Parts: sequence; C-alpha cells; structure tokens
Amino acid sequence: RGIVDKLAEQQLAEPRVNFRLHDWCISRQRYWGPPIPIIHCERCGPVAVPEDQLPVVLPRVANFKPDDSGVSPLARDEEWYRTRCPTCDDPARRETDVSDTFLDSGWYFLRYPSSDFGDRPFDAEITRAWLPVETYIGGNEHAVLHLMYSRFLTMALHDLGHLDFEEPFTKFRAHGLIIRDGAKMSKSRGNVIVPDPIIEEYGADTFRLYLMFLGPFEVGGDYRDEGIQGPYGFLHRLWDTALSATDAPADPEVEGKLHRTIEQLTQQLGELQYNTAVAAMMEYLNVLRTGGRKAARAEVEPLVVMVAPFCPHIAEELWERLGHEGSVFEGAHWPAWDENKAREDQIQIAVQVNGRLRATIAVVREASRDTVEEIARRDDNVARHLDGAQISRVVYVPEKLVNFVL
Repeated sequence: RGIVDKLAEQQLAEPRVNFRLHDWCISRQRYWGPPIPIIHCERCGPVAVPEDQLPVVLPRVANFKPDDSGVSPLARDEEWYRTRCPTCDDPARRETDVSDTFLDSGWYFLRYPSSDFGDRPFDAEITRAWLPVETYIGGNEHAVLHLMYSRFLTMALHDLGHLDFEEPFTKFRAHGLIIRDGAKMSKSRGNVIVPDPIIEEYGADTFRLYLMFLGPFEVGGDYRDEGIQGPYGFLHRLWDTALSATDAPADPEVEGKLHRTIEQLTQQLGELQYNTAVAAMMEYLNVLRTGGRKAARAEVEPLVVMVAPFCPHIAEELWERLGHEGSVFEGAHWPAWDENKAREDQIQIAVQVNGRLRATIAVVREASRDTVEEIARRDDNVARHLDGAQISRVVYVPEKLVNFVL
C-alpha cells in the first residue's frame, strides 16, 4: 500500500480495486433454460415483458439442437418469437437467448421451500422461517462460481428489501473425491465402481459404511476392493454381540468407554468427520467383546442407535430383535453422555527432558504435582537422562506433561 501511495504521489501510478466478481454474461444460445423476459421493439428498444405475462414459457420445438448459425434454437421458431410491443403495440421480437444455468441455480435454494406458490418466486414468511441454508455440501467445482453468484444474487435481493439476510449459506463443506486403486475413476480407464454387485454380496449398509470409512469427508479416499472386509466384519460382530446381549448391569469401565464414545461421535458427526466416527464405533465394539465377554444390553443398545445413521437397515433389524416396536428412528433417542462417567480415572502424562519426549506415564487424574514428578523420575528412560544432571527447573502442565529442564 505504501509503494502504491508513493507512486501515486509521483503520478506514476494510481490505485485500483480489482474485484473478483467480473462482468457476467448471463445469456446462452440454446433451447433449454428460462427465456429472458425481454421484447425488442424498433421504436421503444428493449422492453421488459409485463408481469401479468410472466413467466415466458418455452415453446415445444421439433429440433432443439444448436446449429452453426450462432443463434439460439428459439430463433428458428418464428411463431413463438414474433409478438407485439407491450408499450406501443408495434410488431416486435422476443429475446431468443435463455439465461445461464449459473443464474438459474443462483437462487434455487430460495425457491425450494416456496415451490407451491405460483404467484411469487419465494414467500417472505416461509423464507424467513427456513433460510438461510445452515449447511451446504457440494463439490469443489462449486466453491467459486456458483457460490459467488449465489452470494451476489442474495446480497442484491437483500439490498432491494426482499430478503432479511445477506449470506445464502451459513456453512459450506466441499466433499473430496473417491478414487480407485490410486487413480481417478473414469469410463475410459474401466475402473468405475458399479455398486450393484457389491451391494448384492455385502449389503447396502456395508457399502455405505465403507464409503464413509475411506477417509476424511473433505479429502475423499482410495477405494480398494479388499477394504470392504473391515466394515463387513464389524457389522457381523455387532450382529453377534447384540443378539447375545444379557440383562446384566453394565460394567463400569465399559460404561465409561461408552460415554466417551457417545461424546466423541456426537462431536464428529457435527463436523462431518464420518471416518473417525466409524473408527470410534469399531473401537468401542472391540472393548465390548474383549476376552470373549458377553455384552450387556445397556452397553450394546446405544451402539445400535449410533450405527443407525450409517447403517439404517441392520440397525432397524437389531432394534426389533432387541425387543423394541417400531422404527429405531422413531422410538430411539440419540444417546446422551454423562461427563462424570466419560471422565477417565487414569490419564497419560508426557514426560520430557529438555523438551524431548522420554516417556509416557499413567497416573490417576487426581495425582498431585509432586506425585507425578516422583513417578516420572522413577521411569527407567527418564532416570537415565537425568542421571548426574542438575535440574534447573521443572515445567508442569496439569494432566498434560512434565518437562525436566537441565
């Protein structure tokens, strides 16, 4: 900025704002699309179609394919485009271009809740109740143009007094791309995944669970045929565990793990972290089955509910076999976690010497600083690095780490 100001003082340059939103040509020379509601009159020039004649409806044409003429297929339908000027009643011509799909999709979210209304594009009361959009999920190809035009139209409608909000979407998340064996899928490569035989062999729930387990939502993942065995085995073990569940009370340690899993899953689902949520459920199921133990109903039933959004079919079956009537999506509530039960009695403390990790020790959560330091000093590796050295100070971060500075 200082350089620009200096050059401006010397009349060698002048500051300019370079807007990202450039001029936008919204017309297209094709058949499919909303006709642009303009009538061209030799006397009056371009005239807007009167509101009582809106919307302008596309005619049925025998051939809607573009040709080499450079004009819209609508320009070949003389009966449709010849009309009269709404101002002077002279012979006139309809605009034969249609609007760009980016313009059409730039406000479709406003129309969806008000699609029953034929006399207005969107109803003010319904729009106020349902919008703006809380979460918008799309591909990266929409992260610039489509979103930019949607924001432009929303801000313009807001400035005109038609909307109470300026931003159309509160949160946008772009999903990643699923590749196969390290390569992008395409018909030319012959590596496109056909889901039907996979679903036939493993079930839709397994296939869906595997896709969500592949990798982070915003990154995608590498689909490999053998990878589906993990989710498939998990659902089999869940089935066996649920059907063999007893009415015994929940084990306190397992119950603690359950509440930590509920807390973890609730947070991960809110952040679209599906792959780590699936991993957390797998880890909890392993705890349930440790040593060949039979799980209690109170331990496994919440897991069935947590699995339901990922695998609705098997969750419905297990919910019924556990003695419930109706759908798991109607009769069950998302499990709540108890912070006291989720709190682990034993925690891991990192032990450093001069900032380098030398050990990790397990202590009870209520352990005092002196106790933590004493246990840390007794660790063989830590003791070896402290042997004969003068400790200048000890940095202690409760429930996190202890660092001996020499």
